[in-house]
Amino acid sequence: MNAVQRFIRSKVLLLTAAILIAAMCLSVLVQSQSQAALNRTVDENSRGLYDVLVQAKAPSGALLQPEIANGTGGISFEQLDSIRKLSGTAVAAPISLVSRVTQNLEAPRLDAMDYLGYNAGLAGTATADQAAGATSPDKWPAAESVLSDTAKKYRLTASAVSSDGVSEQTLFKSTAEGTLGKAKLVEEKAAGGSSIRIAAPQGETGIKFPSPAGGSEHNLFNLSVSLPLAPEVTESVVAVDPAAERALLGTAGDFLAPLEKAPPADARNAGAVGRYLEGLFSNGIGLDELKDGPDFLGVKLKYWAPLMTQYQQAKRTGQLTADSQAIPLVVRSGTSLDLKYNVKIEEIDDSGKVINEVGTATRSLDKDYLPFVSKDPFALSWPGSTDHTSLLGANGNFNQGLYTPAKWSTDFASAPKYTDGETSANGAVDKNAVPGEWVTVNRLPEKSANGAPVDQTQREPVDERSYRDNLSNGQKQASPLAMVYGTFDPAAVAQASGDVNKLPLGGYDPTPFTVVKDADGKDVKSTELKPSLSATGLASQSAGAITDYYGLAAARGYTDNASVIDAVRVRANAPGSWKEAQPDVEKLAAEIRDMGLEATIVAGSAREDTSIFVPGYSKDDAGKESNLGTVEQSWVRQNAAEAVTGSLSGTNITLLFLTLCGAALLTGASTVSYIRKRRSEAGTLRAMGWTQRRIRIWVLEEFGVGAVLLAVVGTALSLISWSLSTALVCAAVLLLYVAAALFAAQQLRHRDVIDQEPQHDERLIPVDSPLTFANRQLGTHKFNTIALAVAVGVFGAAVGGLIALLIDIPRAAGASALSGLAAASVALPSILLALAGVVVGLVLTLVTGRFELNAKRQYLGILEAMGWNPDMLRQVRLFENALVGTVALPLGVLGALGIGLLLAPYAALWAGVAGLVAVLCWIPIATKVVQ
Repeated sequence: MNAVQRFIRSKVLLLTAAILIAAMCLSVLVQSQSQAALNRTVDENSRGLYDVLVQAKAPSGALLQPEIANGTGGISFEQLDSIRKLSGTAVAAPISLVSRVTQNLEAPRLDAMDYLGYNAGLAGTATADQAAGATSPDKWPAAESVLSDTAKKYRLTASAVSSDGVSEQTLFKSTAEGTLGKAKLVEEKAAGGSSIRIAAPQGETGIKFPSPAGGSEHNLFNLSVSLPLAPEVTESVVAVDPAAERALLGTAGDFLAPLEKAPPADARNAGAVGRYLEGLFSNGIGLDELKDGPDFLGVKLKYWAPLMTQYQQAKRTGQLTADSQAIPLVVRSGTSLDLKYNVKIEEIDDSGKVINEVGTATRSLDKDYLPFVSKDPFALSWPGSTDHTSLLGANGNFNQGLYTPAKWSTDFASAPKYTDGETSANGAVDKNAVPGEWVTVNRLPEKSANGAPVDQTQREPVDERSYRDNLSNGQKQASPLAMVYGTFDPAAVAQASGDVNKLPLGGYDPTPFTVVKDADGKDVKSTELKPSLSATGLASQSAGAITDYYGLAAARGYTDNASVIDAVRVRANAPGSWKEAQPDVEKLAAEIRDMGLEATIVAGSAREDTSIFVPGYSKDDAGKESNLGTVEQSWVRQNAAEAVTGSLSGTNITLLFLTLCGAALLTGASTVSYIRKRRSEAGTLRAMGWTQRRIRIWVLEEFGVGAVLLAVVGTALSLISWSLSTALVCAAVLLLYVAAALFAAQQLRHRDVIDQEPQHDERLIPVDSPLTFANRQLGTHKFNTIALAVAVGVFGAAVGGLIALLIDIPRAAGASALSGLAAASVALPSILLALAGVVVGLVLTLVTGRFELNAKRQYLGILEAMGWNPDMLRQVRLFENALVGTVALPLGVLGALGIGLLLAPYAALWAGVAGLVAVLCWIPIATKVVQ
């Protein structure tokens, strides 16, 4: 009988080799699928809108702060031109922070509907304006009002409340009283005919808040009460190259198309622009042109009314000089600033007692707010009012919008600064925000519109903590004039910039802060931190406006080309995934570095939530400062793709190694235990004259058949997966199998078995229970007991190592968004691979336990004949396995801890627990299966 026939006849060798081969095929297949899913996930999510971020000074560390438009400059336009001329450059889009802009939101007002209906005085106007959308006279509704015919006394309490998302702050609360009533139309005789005027009811005093607020007045549609001034709002402005920015953003950047048509620098004089618009109206302008906006060098100026009024106001107050420039802007639509204006309306008697709660009118800055041009940011409506102003059409509803020119400043405009804190197990680095100076907001103007001084005690100024520094200016700075070309939606831009592979675009695509812990380090409900009124705090919203670099020069007072570019976002001329484009991107970055600039490769990066501790955030009336706590913000983890691929690939290979090598060790233990049963065959061959060496060769030939099968399968799997790691693991499995075969062959030395059991030895344990019998049997067959205990211990250690690796996957993957996505993609295959290892290990230990099955059945039959009932026989099997498990427990737990400490230190404790559970679970399973 040849070696192959003997190998097949042995059944045990065939079974264990078959189990090991099946485990190899299944494990390598699962691991290959896991690796393919990982590579696919990384390739699809590791390349964003650009590949290289160019700065004059690159940030230290692997985390990139999202505010790349920080006002530091350092890159010249000559260097930008050189970058664009490189053969590997597809797009080079510069961006810079321009300044802060403070906008007066104008005097809020409360409109109480007091619609007087159509009258003869409107005959010519209403008829002429029908072309502009005016309602025909016969379709005007009847007069209606929320006020009574006789004047009543009211108390108005106006207040403004701001919130940073964590706490609210009442900025002011002011009260005014007076009588209000329904107006009426009065026809009076005049030269050449009669006139119609609006008259207040008898006894009406009106309501007047303290200066600089105005009083109250009636018009055709409403009674308007002037309210206390709202706080000033500050925005930021960034500069881009419109054409390059559109190329970078794709269709999401179409909002910048009007900015491409902005005039050259020598055609932007603010006075010339204002006079041009005034000339258009002096010469006459059609209704259609008035509605769509007059044409200015190919651009329809939809927001011409605010531009005209701001120009006239600035000219009247002397803000504009001969050097003032008009700055073309695309402004943000909406705001995330949480500012609310409230007016509580109460009807009172002469003693001041409230006799009727009319209600509260509320208005917030919201999605309709437009910096520089917004129409009536705080026009509040009396409860129950209806707006009838549209009856006169577009002209009748004409409103100038914000008419006071904005104030431009470079104070406290740069990006926040941070210091490094602790590093977490997954590689995340905590940060600490560096607080700056205090900035005072909520002040009233020094003088009212008529020049009278304003009582500053009406409201308390508010100090806000700045986390930003001042920017540098040019030598000559003249007040600019904002000229709005269009609007943009920051949400649409954010969507276009991606998710996992999101890269910072600059100030118009901000990254929010989320408060996650209070000042004491306790977890709180996640709350988004809102921007401050001064725009100097930690949180910022999208830039209020985007301009071009001529606009930056005008706003900051530069006359010559200066190195004002903060960053250049470069897309390489290299299609494909990150791995495919990596050589070209690295070459491009090296060429940019040769220019003396810092080029950070951001292709292959991913966003990562960074914890930031915020000190000195607020202070009380006594000046005591308080910390905010910990916030989270998405930064950019450089080289995330390589880190994630490397760590999770290593985890995959380690799982494969543990699964297969654990199975190989258990196969060896089973084989050694089985071979000892063949000592009788060795004795027979020895009696026939065979030498010990020839007997070992005879047995090793059988193992050789299994080794050849393993080698063939391992080679095939390595070629199919085309992976060096798979080849190494298969080689390790083959090596363990061969080592087990050599060790097993050494156990074939034949010895005569002599029953030396003494007949009268007081040390013998009397067999009076299933436990003592099980102990006696295991002690009699020590080698098989130890072999089985070692197999069970190896099984427990392997299970512990596999579980530790599974638990450690999220930590090993890292803290970036790509890490989470990649970990999710390999989670199921990794679990399947670990389960395969557990099942194979369990099956092999059960195979090892069946070698003495015939002998066990014999003595169990004898015990049954002696009167032992089935429960006692079941207890014998249970106690035998329990005693084996007791011996295996230290090996399994310590082995699992050792593997855990070696491969996954942060999950080592869980490895030990898993090893303990695995051994304990083996006991009832073996008792039930091996009968």
